Amino acid sequence: MHLKCLFLVVLFTTTGPLVRAQQALSDTITLRDAINATLEANPRLRSFPLLEEALAGERETADLNPAFRVNSNVENVLGTGSLGDFSATELNLSLSQVVEMGDKRTIRVNVINRKFDLLNTERRVTELDLLGEVVRRFIDVASAQERWALQQQATAISSQTIELLTPLVDAGQTPQLELNRAQAALIRARTAEQAAASYLEDSRLRLSNMWAVNSPQFEGVSSDFLAVGQSNSIESILSDVESNPNIEIFADESRLLEAELRQAQAKQQGDIEWSAGVRHLRELNDTGFVFGVSIPLMSKSRASGNIRTTRANLQEVEIRRATSLNRLIGEISSLHKQLLQAISEVDSLRSEVIPLLNSAMQDTREAYLAGGYSYLELISAQQEYLDAQFALINSATNAHKFRAEIERLSGQPLPSQ
Repeated sequence: MHLKCLFLVVLFTTTGPLVRAQQALSDTITLRDAINATLEANPRLRSFPLLEEALAGERETADLNPAFRVNSNVENVLGTGSLGDFSATELNLSLSQVVEMGDKRTIRVNVINRKFDLLNTERRVTELDLLGEVVRRFIDVASAQERWALQQQATAISSQTIELLTPLVDAGQTPQLELNRAQAALIRARTAEQAAASYLEDSRLRLSNMWAVNSPQFEGVSSDFLAVGQSNSIESILSDVESNPNIEIFADESRLLEAELRQAQAKQQGDIEWSAGVRHLRELNDTGFVFGVSIPLMSKSRASGNIRTTRANLQEVEIRRATSLNRLIGEISSLHKQLLQAISEVDSLRSEVIPLLNSAMQDTREAYLAGGYSYLELISAQQEYLDAQFALINSATNAHKFRAEIERLSGQPLPSQ
């Protein structure tokens, strides 16, 4: 599998069941394996179902009409004079309800629906950030594998140099000093190999932490690490940048504030409360019907403050959106230039520099055996070859990371080959 950043594709198109992260990934894993495991088990995603449940409860409550109320009161009792007993008691029993004006119930429900939309976008932003981090850590593991393999090659070259020098020293054709230097170089190479192995282990652990596993069972990752491919033009990359969830979230915020604005405007229409019931007058031993209506005054002016606040918040969201979009475009443009440079470095090192240095190293070895070159020239050729290989790994690592970050910021996958 090529090291193409799949997290955007997985994020927006995965519909089947995900790999259970509890089933420890083993052997060699792919980027898709790491992404699926992270989406399944990363703790940062566990709160969203609970938040959805909370909003569902709010929507259920918001969809209710005002409740009926039963009112009862007793008048003219336990007073003074003729009202000192229950002979003049008046008993009232009524039923009342608030009638909401301005379609407030529908508006309340719409506000909760907009909160659902915003929560879904926040989850997409979180998933995008998580998957971007998975890709970066996957790249770190792939890079660490290449470095470890190269350090093993460096150790092998040092061992071969000792094998080359030993018979020459025994024959008196080369001084012992050169053999000692070669043995020291071998020790240093083995130490560097151990350090590379340790860094690989640490990278594997950091990757498995993304799906909440602290003892990684997989041995390595599968990738065509040095295949960095080419990049789209900056114009095509920026064409869909506004579809990135980090930008879309501002649209959801605006829609929520617009719903809250309609809710504030609806409060300018005061609700009417009606009541109907009966009144019994004990003194007359008669019963009559009672009707009542309650209408609040000055409702429009009381809602004006909330309307003003919500309108200001709407304008502030648009400013933040424009600021974020401008920053996003600047970051993508800068990363695109760095990506092109890294790709150029990889192509140059792979197709030109390393083949030349490999040939030079072999020729220097043959010339050293023939007595034409010194030991210093031999180890210099070896080191130049290894340095170029390390530079190739560094450039490929940068290219993959730049590509992954552009994908995360732009919202679209880039070609990797």
